[in-house]
Amino acid sequence: MRSVDIGNADCKKAQALLDAYLSNELTAETTAQISYHLERCAGCREEFRVREQIRRQLQLAVSRGEVPTGLRRRVSRTVHSAGGFRISSLFA
Repeated sequence: MRSVDIGNADCKKAQALLDAYLSNELTAETTAQISYHLERCAGCREEFRVREQIRRQLQLAVSRGEVPTGLRRRVSRTVHSAGGFRISSLFA
């Protein structure tokens, strides 16, 4: 997780962290700071909503797409050889 002290959270710093915020990649402290800023800043809140909507649309588009069988096998084999789990069920 990324920890960034944004202090009073000016808009430029807050917007630079929005994607990490959406992905839950920030520490609890930084997440709280971004949330606090978003509660008080209409401009950053709108930017957050736009990014959130784009993220949802991308996730929907990806979930509808067909994954080629060869790609599924290669990814699964790579993850398994790295000590991971079989991911074929994720592409079903």
